[in-house]
Amino acid sequence: MESRRSNRHRLSSHLTLRTLHSVKVKCVSPFIAVFVIVWFFGSKTTAGANLLTASKLKNLIQEVRGDDLRLMRWSATKYTKQRQSSLCDENLPLALRTISSSSSASIKALACEFATFCITDNPVQRSRLGEEDYGAIVKLVQSRDRHASAMASHLIYVATFANPLNHQGFFKAGAISQLAKVIKNKKSSKLAMMWAAAALQNLAASYCKKFKGRCMWNWVGGELVVKPRDNSVLSDGSIIRKEIMADSDLINTLKKLSCQGPVRGKMTDKNPYVGKNAIIGGAYDESPNIVAWAATGVLKNLALEPAARTLIEDGDTPKCLCRLAHSPDWLEENKGQGALNYLRPSDPCWFRDDDYLNGELCVDSPFLDGGGRTCADYGSASEEEDCETINRQGVLAREACCVCQRKPSKPNIYDESKN
Repeated sequence: MESRRSNRHRLSSHLTLRTLHSVKVKCVSPFIAVFVIVWFFGSKTTAGANLLTASKLKNLIQEVRGDDLRLMRWSATKYTKQRQSSLCDENLPLALRTISSSSSASIKALACEFATFCITDNPVQRSRLGEEDYGAIVKLVQSRDRHASAMASHLIYVATFANPLNHQGFFKAGAISQLAKVIKNKKSSKLAMMWAAAALQNLAASYCKKFKGRCMWNWVGGELVVKPRDNSVLSDGSIIRKEIMADSDLINTLKKLSCQGPVRGKMTDKNPYVGKNAIIGGAYDESPNIVAWAATGVLKNLALEPAARTLIEDGDTPKCLCRLAHSPDWLEENKGQGALNYLRPSDPCWFRDDDYLNGELCVDSPFLDGGGRTCADYGSASEEEDCETINRQGVLAREACCVCQRKPSKPNIYDESKN
């Protein structure tokens, strides 16, 4: 027993000497030596004390969450809003420091979850993230702990919305490539894929001065423009969209994931609707129902770029978007309709039976004539005036528009491309 104490004493003395040597102190008084030792070991203890523990984080999450168990929280509940200031003013910086400095992925995941509750629907709390946080959160996206990866992506999703500094900060920290890896990795959990795609969706957006940061895009003269004019763009996502578009494997994966929707059948515990009854806790982390809305959200914002529309239109994706736009789950419906609105000036979907969304479907090809009319405007037009028109791009209305394909053809053709 005596020998063990002696060994520990020698080891402690050895560490002390190495510490003094490392700070290049050749001749010190006993007082200075004690000061250096206290500073060296005390600084580590202080750093550890500034990190939140798992038990503390769980308590904080419970306090700020209340009974809100929604998997997809598109807004903060009244209960959460009332507690964001008292719980987050002091603890959000500690949570962000824990994400940066903790050695435990599971604790980092809890810190991300708590931070997400703090900043949801709260621009003030959202603005407390800084440059030192972006890299740590992006790095966590690639964690081997799949839940930690999902929670990091979820935090990026919420933090990016309508905050120019966070929007551009996460982009500069390399978020696009890291999120893309999760989405393209077939071994990723469905939850991790969903939140990675959701984060990519908000990064691909642009944010404006009014309407709580949302840009209202409208078709004018064949182009999407922000309305009203005084709703100026504060954070432009075009460079982010172009980086996403450059990854063809990612685009193809997003299109496949989008086509996994919409949900079919009645909503049950075993057939969850992500916008309605899907809840946290792990029961739905591998549900195939939870990914399509997020992947479609990325395609929606990519469609703001004219060059992206051809990529999205290729294949069966337009039909998938038509079906998603009529999903019984409001979240899928919202993203599907939004994607179609950015792809086309008018609704291109024609169901033979609107009450049977899995049935026969025709989708208009892109078409715009010299008068600014699309296929949707041809429903009540005569064949002579419209369905036999060839526009300036050399596209025949009869071949592009579903409504014209149901009418008998006539030989007289008005060819706008020759004018």
